[in-house]
Amino acid sequence: MSKKGGQARSVYIGVVGLSGLDRDQAFYGVGKSCLCNRFVRPLADEYITEHSSVFSSSDFGGRVLNNDHFLYWGSATKTVEDGGGTFVIHVIEQTEFIDDATLMPLSRGGNLAPYPKRCAISKLSSPQKLMYISRDQVALQNDYEQVSLPGGKTTVDGFLVVYDAEATQSKRLEEQQERLLSTILSYVQKSKKPFALVATKCDDTQLNLLQEVHRFAQSKKLNVPIIETSAHENVNVDLAFVVLAQLIDRGKVRSKLIPFTEAQKNSERIFSQGCAGFSKTYR
Repeated sequence: MSKKGGQARSVYIGVVGLSGLDRDQAFYGVGKSCLCNRFVRPLADEYITEHSSVFSSSDFGGRVLNNDHFLYWGSATKTVEDGGGTFVIHVIEQTEFIDDATLMPLSRGGNLAPYPKRCAISKLSSPQKLMYISRDQVALQNDYEQVSLPGGKTTVDGFLVVYDAEATQSKRLEEQQERLLSTILSYVQKSKKPFALVATKCDDTQLNLLQEVHRFAQSKKLNVPIIETSAHENVNVDLAFVVLAQLIDRGKVRSKLIPFTEAQKNSERIFSQGCAGFSKTYR
């Protein structure tokens, strides 16, 4: 993190959560990529709803993936109201890429550390690594904007730990909570970096499942912010990253946590007012 006088404060945020394959060789999709995508590219025509972690070994060796199991999504600048200052938030997604031929984790040069341990590492190095935009870009990187990870290395300042609030099946819920998420949290806590819990897919969940996110946090005695989000509807996405940036900055300003239903209504009202203004202006 860097900070000079009244200039924007630069922070690097790692987005982590269940990744890879489950016991039945089904792919996890807890919403990390959609969350990152929506934050750095909020416009409707820049938001991609489907993200795959399956690539060929040649794709894995290109400059976008760069033989790493993390993505650099670029950055977004956010200004906090009421004197909260301005943050330049760089986004790192820790994931697990799967070989399209073997359905095993891709790896170059040795054994791959288990995801829970690997995702909480704060010092990352990947010379010439390019900002990720979309799956198509991986094979056609020269056709896309090319932005490199600054300096080819970085230190993650804090973590957003993703909890899939749409996990309706009891088996899937158990897989998420106990098999990996609890272990991920233990490593994140050991890192001594600030972190927050992000509930994703709240537009497609039930009240009892959303309450389960809070019960899970209480059972783990997590005294951290819990932000209820929907990347598809762009609800509370900015809030998740800004709240963590404020924790990292250790300033006095703290953004209010808004429950999903309230934030969703606010978003719908703003959208309807915008449409009304458009109609009034151009009819």
